[in-house]
Amino acid sequence: MNIKRTVLFKVQTGFSFLKKNYFARACQRANWTDVNNIGPIFATNKEDTQDITERKMQVSPFHLHWTLHPNIYVAPYLPNPIQINGDIGKQEWNDVPWSAPFDDIRGIEDAIPNERPGPECQTRIKIMWDHDFIYIAAMIESDMEVRATYLERNSPIFHQDSDFEVFIDPNSSCHDYKELEMNAIDTIWNLMLDKPYIDGGQEHSGRIAGPGDDHYYEVSGQKTAARLIEGSLNQAGYQRTVWAVEIALSHRDTMKHQHHALIPKEGHLWRINFSRVEKKGTLNWTWQKQRVWDPKLRKHCGKVDMHMPDSWGFIRFGPNMVMAKESDTLIGQVPQVDILNGKGVDPLWPQRIAVMNVYYAQRRFNDEHGVFAETIQDLIEYLDEGIMMPFMDEIEMRTSDQLSSYIVFVTGFDKVLSVDNSRFMAITDRELSGIEGKVIEPIIE
Repeated sequence: MNIKRTVLFKVQTGFSFLKKNYFARACQRANWTDVNNIGPIFATNKEDTQDITERKMQVSPFHLHWTLHPNIYVAPYLPNPIQINGDIGKQEWNDVPWSAPFDDIRGIEDAIPNERPGPECQTRIKIMWDHDFIYIAAMIESDMEVRATYLERNSPIFHQDSDFEVFIDPNSSCHDYKELEMNAIDTIWNLMLDKPYIDGGQEHSGRIAGPGDDHYYEVSGQKTAARLIEGSLNQAGYQRTVWAVEIALSHRDTMKHQHHALIPKEGHLWRINFSRVEKKGTLNWTWQKQRVWDPKLRKHCGKVDMHMPDSWGFIRFGPNMVMAKESDTLIGQVPQVDILNGKGVDPLWPQRIAVMNVYYAQRRFNDEHGVFAETIQDLIEYLDEGIMMPFMDEIEMRTSDQLSSYIVFVTGFDKVLSVDNSRFMAITDRELSGIEGKVIEPIIE
């Protein structure tokens, strides 16, 4: 990007910044003055849990951010590799908890009632990991026809078959993320998106290109299996059918083309989501709802679009089951009350949702004016005030001369998050970024 001007917007709060910690600084910006006595609130009993939301709204400037935090699944470390054969009842899976059931892609708030899954159409997942793979087990229940007709690898499964999908973005950049689709007879489609379709992204896969082509992507270490547990396939009409998938996603395949992604270690977070598609795409059920800021409607809304990596959930790489029990570490899906308390969450989430708030505001501004906004002031009516409030004194916007592109930076205590008009998100250490003086662009190789 050829940057011609830099625009910096600072809100004059009248406060001197605290360097004690990120939370305290945000509290001070939001006019909570007694920051020495403010900290995370954790429920200790049933009575505390009952009024925790009300008290957190009074104390934390990030309460709204935590209410929008995606699902988190803490996956246990697997000491020894398992055979991928579709048997999700094997010993290694028995102690791993199921996730919450999938629901409509838009979330309960925005779902069309008759498009939500009924009690006989549950979908749940389990996850484990080791230094080479992420292991996934899924149980898929149905009271309708389960179609499985595609036989050729890299066929577009969702076009006509019952479809289970995995989406994963190791470095949370929203670029070069991977997708796996599979049907009930283990026909698979692997693809990479260089960026989301709406941002001009294109599919890279063996379906559309061959080896040596710029748009070719294929996996080499992945293992998959599907197994019919109950019922039958390709039988029209009502019947109970249950099928399972078992997957080993190779880190090597997943991290391909993501130059700054790191082999996972205990405690690391990757973005991930899961989808089930039925009836040629008319039904979309997901683990994490696809919910983002809509500047036109002035609220966060559910969208029928899996290609919004910024709204996916998280996998946290946890300890092995023995260590988890000894240390009382939660394994499985993190309860919503823990997320509201800021327990086990992505510490950068408030910054992530703030920088993406600017991204969606800029998209709307561009739709209306044909160019991107030059300053944050120009975007005020398109932003979520509650999300942006803790950060408004440390936002920097850089635009091209013709306002055809931009990068926006949101600074926290020790990290700078940025996103550009292609939705590329980058994280930089504050002391290395020069954000206080000259600003560097996200590193893209």
